[in-house]
Amino acid sequence: MEPQRIELPIGWAMGTVNAYLFTRPEVVLVDAGLKSEACWNALVDGLAAHGVAVTDVERVVITHAHVDHFGLAGLLAAESDATIWISDLGAPWLTDMDALWAARVAYYRDELLPPLGLPPEANEMILAGMAGLAAQADPVPPERVVTFRPDGVLQMGGQAWNVIHTPGHASMQTVFHQPETRQLLSADMLLAVAPTPVIEHPPPGQRRRPNLPLFLRSLDVVAALDVATVYPGHGRPFGDHHRVIERQRQRMAQRRDHCLELIRAGRGTIPELLDAMYAHQPPAGRLAGLWMLIGYLDLLLADGLVRLESENPQIYR
Repeated sequence: MEPQRIELPIGWAMGTVNAYLFTRPEVVLVDAGLKSEACWNALVDGLAAHGVAVTDVERVVITHAHVDHFGLAGLLAAESDATIWISDLGAPWLTDMDALWAARVAYYRDELLPPLGLPPEANEMILAGMAGLAAQADPVPPERVVTFRPDGVLQMGGQAWNVIHTPGHASMQTVFHQPETRQLLSADMLLAVAPTPVIEHPPPGQRRRPNLPLFLRSLDVVAALDVATVYPGHGRPFGDHHRVIERQRQRMAQRRDHCLELIRAGRGTIPELLDAMYAHQPPAGRLAGLWMLIGYLDLLLADGLVRLESENPQIYR
């Protein structure tokens, strides 16, 4: 059967997030929105439109541990007998969420942000935003969590879906591909517009792993799949995934080259690059481009096209 899209409001720039419902042979929900009254009401109404009550849900499958995709998982576990399924890579974010958020905030505050040379108020805005995100999900009791391998198989809708690990937007992200029907539940790996490569805190004593190069490699994996219909984490389902992937590759290559041109013209600091590359945004809105900008710099560094002349503050030449 085809997954049934339930659109949930989240109030962010993209407006909504998708959950997908399978009603037989068991009731399975893929992703769960974020923790808000509006999102919960939309989920309850969306389930009811397909003749399903919250108490009927037997499994909730989480694609990746971002709050807009698992935020209501804790409440679903409380209001039903559903088990919450996630890859073993992402399970700690469901069961030990508070500690992981604290570690991420500390990494941003103490290691990532200070060398970037942003104004103090910008750093404060980023940290406040992270605190707001942490409040939009509840942890899930460990005994209700079931893990699966990031290269395994899941049964949903009476069919076997291949689990594929696609890091880049999130290190623990998985997508689900049904080869016979050529359907892809793409999470935030493949959207109509390329997702942000979210910067995560590394394990203690290790350096940050560049996410945009990982995302591009994951695009190669998705491009190799036989897909007729993509069911994305945000936005409407679409076809012709090769066209979408190629458009995103071209856009990212153009933006990377623009970043290189600016550095060669002497604009080598993060604030200078943000202001130049996102000049079409109001100053407060340019911070949203920070993670993608760092991704472009990671690509340029990996290709040997720029070097880090100074680490604190960061200056590229």
